[in-house]
Amino acid sequence: MRRIRAIFFDVAHTLLEKPAVMPALRSVLAAHGVAVPLPELQARHRLLMEAIEFPDRTSREFYAGFNAALVRAVGGFPTPALLEEMFSACSYQPWAAYDDSQAIGRLEMPRGILSNWDLTLKEKLDALLGVRFDWILGSAEQRIRKPQPEFFRMMLASTGLAPAQVAYVGDSMRLDIEPALQLGFHAILLDRENLFPHSPLPRVTSLDQLEALL
Repeated sequence: MRRIRAIFFDVAHTLLEKPAVMPALRSVLAAHGVAVPLPELQARHRLLMEAIEFPDRTSREFYAGFNAALVRAVGGFPTPALLEEMFSACSYQPWAAYDDSQAIGRLEMPRGILSNWDLTLKEKLDALLGVRFDWILGSAEQRIRKPQPEFFRMMLASTGLAPAQVAYVGDSMRLDIEPALQLGFHAILLDRENLFPHSPLPRVTSLDQLEALL
């Protein structure tokens, strides 16, 4: 990939996470008799995120549906009481940077962001990462969302480069990797949970591995 002249990143679950959410969900489920090992809960949660589209601004109603699907995925019964406890346990949990996100500051090329996020995107990045980005494109500000191809074309237009000269790193096959590949970008799957060990695509399990891959 020595032709790469710029690299873009997804944000949610790629650079930033809410580390308290999964332990909180596991605790609530256990209190209702559904004792799920944390890695298994994380894996099922992540796979559901591939199937259910998240809005830029989530709501109680959205999480009622998503959490009900998660409860069913681990063999539980999504009662109203359980869903309310899950929502309360996870609401307003803070974002934090992944430990390996600082690795992107070592990349010797222009860096950018293409993310489905609300209008706080730049503020969150500035506060939590401390890494300079040459381009920041957020869905709420641009009024377009992944996986729409036009959003990726906006990313390309901002660089003035050809698709083959731009890498895009994300954690979602549906939102990140498929649209990037369809438009000719170098798509790199970030698979921290090792959910896709048999994928033939360029794949890393940590952002620390990016520098060697590029």
